[in-house]
Amino acid sequence: MELLTRPKLLFLDEPTSGLDSVTALSLCRLLRRLATSRTCTVVCTIHQPQAKIFNLFDQLLLLNRGNIVYQGPAQGALEFFGRSGFPCPAFENPADHFLDVITPNMNDSVESFVEKEAALKRHYTAPAVDHLLDNPRPLILPRDTTPWHKQFRVLLRRSLKETWRKRNATYVLLAQTVIMAILIGTVFLRIGTSQTSVTRRQPVLFFTVINQGMFGALIVINSFPSERMLSLRERAAGTYHVSAYFLAKITAETVSQLPAPILFSCVVYFLVGFQAVASKFFIFMAFMVLCSLSATSLALAVSAIARTTDMAVTVLPMALEVCRLFGGFFLSPANIPNYFKWLNALSYVQYTYVGISLNELHGLKLYCTPSQLNAKTGQCPTTSGEQTIKALGLDYISIGGCAGVLIGYILFCRVVAYLGVRYIKY
Repeated sequence: MELLTRPKLLFLDEPTSGLDSVTALSLCRLLRRLATSRTCTVVCTIHQPQAKIFNLFDQLLLLNRGNIVYQGPAQGALEFFGRSGFPCPAFENPADHFLDVITPNMNDSVESFVEKEAALKRHYTAPAVDHLLDNPRPLILPRDTTPWHKQFRVLLRRSLKETWRKRNATYVLLAQTVIMAILIGTVFLRIGTSQTSVTRRQPVLFFTVINQGMFGALIVINSFPSERMLSLRERAAGTYHVSAYFLAKITAETVSQLPAPILFSCVVYFLVGFQAVASKFFIFMAFMVLCSLSATSLALAVSAIARTTDMAVTVLPMALEVCRLFGGFFLSPANIPNYFKWLNALSYVQYTYVGISLNELHGLKLYCTPSQLNAKTGQCPTTSGEQTIKALGLDYISIGGCAGVLIGYILFCRVVAYLGVRYIKY
């Protein structure tokens, strides 16, 4: 994976460990081609290489107890050990011979070991690197990275392919959406504009919000925990920027989430019989999309912060339940205790419910049957949707205000998710 970034320097720690001689030789030849054809410096530790592998190395650094015994051309080591009085016998692997010389033998006397060490020191010439270490200079190299837009494009393509592989989950989501839309639409079929429709209209509006805020969130809850280890490893290797990864991920998730609320709106709106006005239908659809994206964004934030999928699945239902409780249907904002006002402000359900309620009730004309007239005044109790808006206490915000809050909610949750992906490294 690290080779995808075309590094200028590659460190390997005993890459041949556990490999048979043929595979080890093949790997080292591949590293040799990498070093010569792509101007990549390969630095690796290797233990007791066979002669063919030893001959592939350009430079050699021999260490004994952390001290440098020899540093220079690999082929020059034979001459160095020969000058020091330890020539390599014919037909012997040079690497094995060098290790035999520099590794203390329990059978050798102390005097023999001291003489061997002194002979090596006499013929050791300090390489140029010692001079460089004595005269350090700052060295700044330009970082050769793939442009951000190319990273985003490749990561987006990968995320879309991953989404396509999990298309069965999307098909299930769409099937659930159609089934629930038909069920809601037939239960509240042709709700009408009579007085009884006043008490039936608000429950169906609230239930549409609850429906769109649930299924999509459950699908994306595993988005980040399942990829966290892979993402951390790729980012540590400098493969891509976290912003490119995150934006590609949420773009793919958003694209896969859009069909469900659009399909749901088309089925429910006309089965229930909301106002047959084109602008109101598209506003209703827009709020369903915003509701779905809000729930998805909340799930993404939980997913990015949670350590595991199990933890995310445990936390998300509680967060969704809080949003439902303060959704504006069970309690109007005016009746919520002051110490819970902040939770009320964080409920995306409330602003979706209020937004579609204002959209549906504005301009709605209601009628009374003779039996529904007020017995004392002979008047119809409720003749317009505006009266219902005031009675329910929904006149504290506009439709545009609700949409703006939802957009802000989506952005806030996604910023939290981004910070979680960027800084949390469980």
